[in-house]
Amino acid sequence: MSRSLAAAVLVAPLALWSCSSKPRVGDPSVPRATSPTTTTSNAVTVDQEFELGPGQSALLGTEPLKVMFETVTADSRCPPEVQCAWEGDAVAKVAVSLGRQAPTSYELHTNNGFPTQVNHGGYKIRLMGVAPGPHNGVTIEPGSYVVTLVITQS
Repeated sequence: MSRSLAAAVLVAPLALWSCSSKPRVGDPSVPRATSPTTTTSNAVTVDQEFELGPGQSALLGTEPLKVMFETVTADSRCPPEVQCAWEGDAVAKVAVSLGRQAPTSYELHTNNGFPTQVNHGGYKIRLMGVAPGPHNGVTIEPGSYVVTLVITQS
């Protein structure tokens, strides 16, 4: 396979993913301020899928419920070009707080055999996906991950 064809095969899924219709809270490709603790927050609504990059957060309601994506702690998902014994799992660490309470950290999984959602303060936070997807021989940098979440009332 030529290098240009191989590059096209790897770039095409990323291009399709970037055209998604989900609102993006902030843009993780834009460098953050010099402090690694600086976050970007935007308002979301109940039942609305939204995306967060590392260090970004979303606010819901007047209390508010704050959900911040911290990092992906593990990623064993099977690349589509490889035949695997199981689908694998990506684990996203999120911090959730309601009002002035201290944040609670949770790990949400992409594999339905593990917790994909959590209840917190009358809300359910569900991990819908982690992007980019895996590709054989490609290392995903931690700052490149984007999670898709949805918040519903429980």
